[in-house]
Amino acid sequence: MNKRLYTIFLISVFLLLPGFSTAAERIYNVLFVQSYAPETPWHNDLVRGLKDGFGESGLKVNITTEFLDANFWTYQSEKLIMRRFCERARERGTDLIVTVSDEAFHTLLTCGDSLALQLPVVFFNIKYPEGSLIDSLPNVCGYTANPDFGELLRQASRLFPTRTEVVCISDNSLLSSKGKDDFMNEWEGFVEEHPEYTVTFYNSQTDTTNKIIASTCYPRNTHKTLIIAPKWSSFMSFIGRNSKAPFFSCENLALTNGAFGAYDADSYASAHEVGRTAADVLRGKSPSEVGIIESPLKFMYDFKQLVFFKVDPKQASAIGGTIINEPYMEKYRMLYILLYSSILALLVFLVVWLYRINRRESRRRIHAQTRLLIQNRLVAQRDEFDNVFHSIRDGVITYDTDFRIHFTNRSLLKMLHLPKDEAARPYEGLPAGSIFKIYNNGKEILRPMLKQVVTEESSVVIPENSFMQEVHSGSYFPVSGEVVPIRAHGKITGMALSARNISDEEMQKRFFRMAVDESSIYPWQYNIRTGLFTFPAGFLTRFGFAENKTTISRDEMDRMVHPDDQESAYEVFNRALAGLSQSTRMSFRQLSGDGNYEWWEYRTSVLSGLTTDTPYSILGVCQSIQRYKTTEEELTAARDKALQADKLKSAFLANMS
Repeated sequence: MNKRLYTIFLISVFLLLPGFSTAAERIYNVLFVQSYAPETPWHNDLVRGLKDGFGESGLKVNITTEFLDANFWTYQSEKLIMRRFCERARERGTDLIVTVSDEAFHTLLTCGDSLALQLPVVFFNIKYPEGSLIDSLPNVCGYTANPDFGELLRQASRLFPTRTEVVCISDNSLLSSKGKDDFMNEWEGFVEEHPEYTVTFYNSQTDTTNKIIASTCYPRNTHKTLIIAPKWSSFMSFIGRNSKAPFFSCENLALTNGAFGAYDADSYASAHEVGRTAADVLRGKSPSEVGIIESPLKFMYDFKQLVFFKVDPKQASAIGGTIINEPYMEKYRMLYILLYSSILALLVFLVVWLYRINRRESRRRIHAQTRLLIQNRLVAQRDEFDNVFHSIRDGVITYDTDFRIHFTNRSLLKMLHLPKDEAARPYEGLPAGSIFKIYNNGKEILRPMLKQVVTEESSVVIPENSFMQEVHSGSYFPVSGEVVPIRAHGKITGMALSARNISDEEMQKRFFRMAVDESSIYPWQYNIRTGLFTFPAGFLTRFGFAENKTTISRDEMDRMVHPDDQESAYEVFNRALAGLSQSTRMSFRQLSGDGNYEWWEYRTSVLSGLTTDTPYSILGVCQSIQRYKTTEEELTAARDKALQADKLKSAFLANMS
C-alpha cells in the first residue's frame, strides 16, 4: 500500500513539474491604450518606461499598443474604436489593460464592452478622475496628475515678470471645461498675491479664429501676454507654433507642439512606475489595495521656445525646471567640447601619424630603391672591376681584414693551373693559404706579409728568391710581386696581392749574366732626359770611380776619352742622339784608373720616342778591345819589320849584283 502511494506521489510530482515550469515562464499579454496618435512626442518614452517597469519586476510581458487618437475622433467614434480594441485584446487573451490620459480611461469604461470590468485596469496621467466611478470598480487602480494652475502661474511670472496680461484659451470639450474651472479657482488666489495681473478668456469654438490669432500671434498685442491652455488640442498646436507670446499648459502633450512650458508628470517616470504596479497586480495584488496614487509634477520647458523667447536655460533650470527637446550640442556642451577636442586631437594625431608613416614609408621606399640601385651599381661596378682585374696579366688576389679570400682573377688561376670555375668568385670566403702559399728560405710568408700590411698600413714587396706553391698539386715556381692595402674612408678594408711567375725571366737573367761574365761585355744605358750614363755595379771602378758608383754624366764620359779620339766619338754619338742612326759602332781610348789609356768598343741601339728624330733612350754594350789593338800593333810592327828586311835584302842583292 505504501509503495502504491509512493508511486502515485512520484507520478503526480512529475505531472505537476511541467505546469510549474510553464507558470514560472509564462508571458503575460498587456493591452496599452494611449489617448492620442503615434506622433505624440512622448509615445516612445511611454512605451519604453512601461517595458522597463515590467522588466525590473521580472515578468515577461507582450505589450500591444493601441492609439485612440482622441483629438481627431468624436466621442461616439472613440467608443466604437475602443470596442474594437477590446475585441482584439480578447482574442489575444489579454491579462491586463493599461491606459494613459483621461480620454482612453474614460472611453474604456464607457464603451459598453465588458472586458474593462473583467480584467485589471491600471491607469496613469489622469487629470480629472471620476472618484465615484473608480471606487465602484474593484479592478481599477492607477495614478493621477492633478493640474496645479496656481503653481503654473507663479512659475510663469518668475520667468516673465513684465508679462502681466494672461490669456486663457479653452474649448467646449469636457476636459477643457474642467480645466477652465480649475484655472479660475486657482486664479483667484493668484490675483490676491499679484493684483497687477489681468486675465482674458477665449473659446476656440465660439470666438473667431482671427480674434484669437490677433491676440496671440501679433507682436504689438503680445509683448505683455502670457497664454494658458487648460486643454491642449490641434488648434492649440497651430496657435502655439505661431504665437509671439509664451504658452503654458498642465499637459506634457503640449511640449514640442508649440508650448513654452508644462507642469505635468514625467512621461517615462510615470510609465515606469505603472509598469511596476501592473506587475504587482499580475502577481496577484488587488487593484483596490493599490488604489489611486497622485504622481509628482514637475516643470518642463521646450529648449527651442526658451531660445525663441530669449530665456536662459540655466535660469529655467535654477527655478526647478527640466529642459526637453534640447539639442545634444547644448545639453552636453562640455561633453561635446571634450569630444570635439578629442576628435580634433585624434585627427591631428592621425594626420601627423599618417604623415609620419607616409614619410617613413617614403623614406623606406626611397632607401629600398636607393639600396637596390646601389646594389645594382655595386654589382655592375664589381663586375666591371672583375673584368678589369681579369684582363691584368699578373695574378691578382684580394683579401678582407680577416685574411679571407675575396676575389681571384683568371691570370692567377692560370698561373696556379687551377680550373676556371663559372662562378664569378669561386674561392670567395676561403682563408688565406687555402689555394697557394708563398715561401722564402723555406718559411711560409703569405700570412706574415698580410699582417704586416694591416699593421704598418703600407705595401710589402715579396722578397727575392721567393716561391709560390699551389696547395693541392704541390707545384711551385719563383714569384715576384707585392701586397698593397685597400682603403675606404681612410681605413684599411682589405689587401690585394699581385704576383707574377718569373721562371722565364729569371732564366734569361741568369743566362745573360753568364754570357756577360764570360765575354767581358757590359751593358749600358744613356738617359736622354737626365744626360746620365748607367753602367753595371763595379764597372766604373776600372776608370778610377768609387765601388758603388753606377752613373756618370756625359762630361765625365768625355773626359775619359783620349783627346785624339774625342772628335770622332763625339760626332758618332751625336748622330745617335739626333736619331740619324739606329745602330752604331765606335772605338776609342779611355783613361783607366792606373793612368793609362785602354781601347774600348761601344755599340749603340736607339729606342725611338714619339717621333723618329727624338729618341727615347740609347742602349748599348761595351767591350775592352785592348788585346785586339795590342795584337794588331804587334802584327803591324812585324809586318813593317818584314818589309824592312825585304827591302834590305833587295838592296843587298842589288849591291851584290
